[in-house]
Amino acid sequence: MTTTTTRPTKRTEPVKPAAAAEARRERTRHIGREIGTLAVNVYERGVADIVAFEKDAAKVTPYPWAKNALTVSAGLVEDVGAAYVRTARQILR
Repeated sequence: MTTTTTRPTKRTEPVKPAAAAEARRERTRHIGREIGTLAVNVYERGVADIVAFEKDAAKVTPYPWAKNALTVSAGLVEDVGAAYVRTARQILR
């Protein structure tokens, strides 16, 4: 006597629609923007701290040349930092 066994057919998962992939991409973009914004905010605070430190140091230094150097450096760091932050925020939009 011969017995035949049949294998059950494999179930294949339906292909996910493109909408799910697009939603995943959009969620990833959103997370990337949030991380980028957080990084820019941290950078901006760091620049502000450095500028404040240099301005405070310029106030207490007894030497005019050091006062001028610290003031110029603070202004330069502030201007370059502001340009960087402005550009980064435009890119993140």
